[in-house]
Amino acid sequence: MNTQIVLPLSPKFLSLICFLPILLAAVASQAQQLPPQVIEQARRESLPAEKRAKHDNYQAAAKYWYASRNPKHLEDMDEALADLLPSATQLSSAIDNFHSWEEAQKYKPYHDAGAVLLAKAYTCLYYGDVKKAAPAVELIETKFPYAMLLQEDRGLQWVRENLRYHEHCCMLYAAMSLKVVGKIHFPHERDEFDGRQQRKALEHMAVLRLREGNVDRLEHFFTAINHSELQTSGGDWALDIIMNAMRPLDQDFQTEKAWREIHDAILIWQKQKPTSIFARLAEARFLYNYSMYEARHSATFALIRDASERGLGLMPDIPKTSPAWYDTMLRLQAVAGRPAHEIAPVFKQGLDKYPDYTPYAVALGRCFVNGGETGRQVCAEIIEQLQSTSKGALAAQMLRRIYFDGDLPAIQPRLNLDTVERCIRDAVARWPDSYELRSDLGILAVTIGRRALAADIMQGMSKKWCRYAWKGREDIAILLTSPDTAHPPRVDPTRKTTL
Repeated sequence: MNTQIVLPLSPKFLSLICFLPILLAAVASQAQQLPPQVIEQARRESLPAEKRAKHDNYQAAAKYWYASRNPKHLEDMDEALADLLPSATQLSSAIDNFHSWEEAQKYKPYHDAGAVLLAKAYTCLYYGDVKKAAPAVELIETKFPYAMLLQEDRGLQWVRENLRYHEHCCMLYAAMSLKVVGKIHFPHERDEFDGRQQRKALEHMAVLRLREGNVDRLEHFFTAINHSELQTSGGDWALDIIMNAMRPLDQDFQTEKAWREIHDAILIWQKQKPTSIFARLAEARFLYNYSMYEARHSATFALIRDASERGLGLMPDIPKTSPAWYDTMLRLQAVAGRPAHEIAPVFKQGLDKYPDYTPYAVALGRCFVNGGETGRQVCAEIIEQLQSTSKGALAAQMLRRIYFDGDLPAIQPRLNLDTVERCIRDAVARWPDSYELRSDLGILAVTIGRRALAADIMQGMSKKWCRYAWKGREDIAILLTSPDTAHPPRVDPTRKTTL
């Protein structure tokens, strides 16, 4: 016969039992506060290997596919998209802006789908299959415009920004391969990233062809762009962009070895094309870029001047058949410290021969702004003269560069702000298809106190203003471009008002 033994519960044990629900609730509450990515990782790792999805970490898979750009992976990408798209599409309507990395963890299917779509689009574009890339591109633009690549170190990349770069690279590479660069043009900008990526694609196409030693395509690229006077949709001259690209790429290590690699590649170009004007101009611009690199790294003026003087020594033997000759000469003279009476004739000759070449005005403006009180006054007078001679758009590009170089405070007290407003309006009228230009000039207008002007030129640009330029002032950009904002009436400037 079994006898039950009942032990009496102590008051201390009873209090512990009463406290247990509270303790469990606290643990559950703490678990709910864990970062979403930690919870997701714990959930995945709690499953046996055979039950895990083939591509359960889609960001890692997309990163691999994106880097490898191998058509053999397209089937895996389609398999991943079949799993992701149903849930990702449901989230699409609720997302109307880019997230922070932490916030994005709550919407992983959305960002995972965008990352896989980018990998698929890039793979197709890399091999020139624009038609096959089109469905992925359309999904990114219509359903996943704010998708991001999420990295484990909490870094992120905007999918649409990378897509624009690859689209322009695909177009440029195809044109180089078919030798029809002289017939292409950049379309109007579709979003806030398009303008920047046009420039980046031009720069990278020039440097990559140089580094791989594809001299025939490189020569065609430079000569065709020079002949066609190709510009980006925002009025940036492609010739100026690719000449400035004669240096290591920004994402590469800026070491002496990297600089030597570029210089050696230019010398190979000269050897294979001994009559090439641009092969020689490329070396002169390289030496200018190298002197600026030395200046940024606190080199002595003797070293800086040595590089620029070597560049100047090359110039007399190069024919003056391109605006890049005069632009390069101006830059080398300025960094070598040549006096104004030597620089001015070069500028005048170049402007007379190539009156629409914007980089002249930009280069000259930068020279004078850094030339002390007298130079700054001359710069203000040049802006006034350009606007009065129907070249206000040119002056606006000069002011745009001065602003982003951080030199506007040095010249602003000398500017007639009504003249500046007219210049800005001239530029917007000349390049109406550029969101980036309107965004840059909008921030310039706000800086000089012309908020009504900024609101006027940025109408219809909701979420299409440059996020890099407006960083720290996003609230102003949102207010200026909001369709619900009542903009103040525009007042036409008069020549009577001065600062």
